[in-house]
Amino acid sequence: MGIHVNDGGTWKRSNQVYVNDGGTWKEPHEIYINDGGTWKVVHKLITITSNQVNLNLRTYIGSPTTDLTLRTTINAGVTIYATSTANNSLTISGFSAGTEVYLINNGTIIGMGGVGGRGTDYNGNNGANGGTGGTALYTRNTLKVQNAGTIAGGGGGGGGGGYASRTYSSGKSSSTSTWAGGGGGGGAGINAGGGGVRGNGGNTTVYNGAAGTSTAGGVGGAGDGDGASLVKAGNGGGRGAAGGNGVGTNFRSGGAAGYYLDGNSYTTWISTGTRQGRVV
Repeated sequence: MGIHVNDGGTWKRSNQVYVNDGGTWKEPHEIYINDGGTWKVVHKLITITSNQVNLNLRTYIGSPTTDLTLRTTINAGVTIYATSTANNSLTISGFSAGTEVYLINNGTIIGMGGVGGRGTDYNGNNGANGGTGGTALYTRNTLKVQNAGTIAGGGGGGGGGGYASRTYSSGKSSSTSTWAGGGGGGGAGINAGGGGVRGNGGNTTVYNGAAGTSTAGGVGGAGDGDGASLVKAGNGGGRGAAGGNGVGTNFRSGGAAGYYLDGNSYTTWISTGTRQGRVV
């Protein structure tokens, strides 16, 4: 369905419709048609004015079952985010096949940051890679995007640091310092990734990773003394950036950046704005 206009002999679907109300042209919030005695919505206009979490657009508007044109504006200052890397911040899916969504984003849509990886134990075990950042925008329906804001995948978590040892000699005596790996830094996101824990073992202090923030990845943990360079974990990635790798023996890798968009083949970009992260 949707509203179509005849443009030089070609019927084209309209994303934007106005009606003349007493001499003033206004954009209606909903347009209905009578189909065999049943009134069906074919064009709907919504504006999102407050922050939303794990937003499923179809559920948000009442789970329509007929084809329509849905014009959705996200206001400036509004943030759409997720509570886990397994959740999309904004999902556009489940609409009937003939539905077309027109998204005007003036705010921020951002995936959750990946968790920092665990540091490797001094025996070489239990280290972990950084977690992958979460997806910002997911679609399996026809989507046109006018982006004047930011759409960003969550930052990847930093990889756990490896273990190390170093022997120091002074005259006839010597001593050996040993370190487990530091914990990786968390990736950036409105819900940022937590920092990874340090590995176990060793005789020298090693630190956990720091959590990410809304814009930056957390700093990877390291050890005291020479452990600051020998067993440092990777820093978490900023918005749409991969986490860094750890260093040391049996270090772990940083997590991949989240997707700013999963569903590129369904999507037409009218304007791109700021996009950070991967796309598939």
